[in-house]
Amino acid sequence: MEKNTDNMIEVRDLTIGYGERIIMQHLNFEVKRGEIFGLLGGSGCGKSTLMKNLIGLYTPLAGDVILNGESLTAADPEEKRRLMRTFGVTYQGGALFGSMTVAENVALPLQEFTDYSKKKIAEIVREKLKLVDLADFGNFMPAELSGGMKKRAGLARALALEPELLFFDEPSAGLDPLASASLDRLIKSLRDQFHSTIVIVTHELDSIFSIVDRVIMLDKQTKTTAEIGTPLQLRDHAETPWVRQFLNRDGLKGA
Repeated sequence: MEKNTDNMIEVRDLTIGYGERIIMQHLNFEVKRGEIFGLLGGSGCGKSTLMKNLIGLYTPLAGDVILNGESLTAADPEEKRRLMRTFGVTYQGGALFGSMTVAENVALPLQEFTDYSKKKIAEIVREKLKLVDLADFGNFMPAELSGGMKKRAGLARALALEPELLFFDEPSAGLDPLASASLDRLIKSLRDQFHSTIVIVTHELDSIFSIVDRVIMLDKQTKTTAEIGTPLQLRDHAETPWVRQFLNRDGLKGA
């Protein structure tokens, strides 16, 4: 398949769900290189399920997910493993292994996907922890970290293989406003510094308006796309009333 140099992700007529239960259907959208793209919608609409299909944890019921010009859906196990090395993922709460130190958590992708020496892995781990302002916390256990620090440790692990593509599932959930804003700044700086492409599941309006370039709004009732556009465009001009309401809730007018 010929690569589209403008798009990092292409979703083609995607239907997702569990068995005969359809969560979302006929989804079509692209994520452009270097943009921060948001997956938005009401509770239970399938945002996290969609993300799990985009990263290959779930197999779509129909359609295709194309990463950097290659079909993840049609890939055989070896090809899929290779494609999965090209992106990093952070989950809600950081998803750190509680029995391992922060440094050991960050080292896991390097141990699994590379043949680097222990010395090389240790160097990369130190570099990534410094990048997320956790340089002095490598020997800490996850239980000793605050919520925001756990999120940043999860981000360091996602960055270990220096991926072009990053996925974030509710990165600011459970954080206080200051910690959430700090994480938003970090995410945006990583995009700007490394020219990464970022897909983010979030319901935090502050994050949506401060760091997200474009969004797809998922409609739980119709089980498909309601709108696609920039947050500001959809807030002020979306044809779907609930989309405007969603992006205007709590009186936020942020730009």
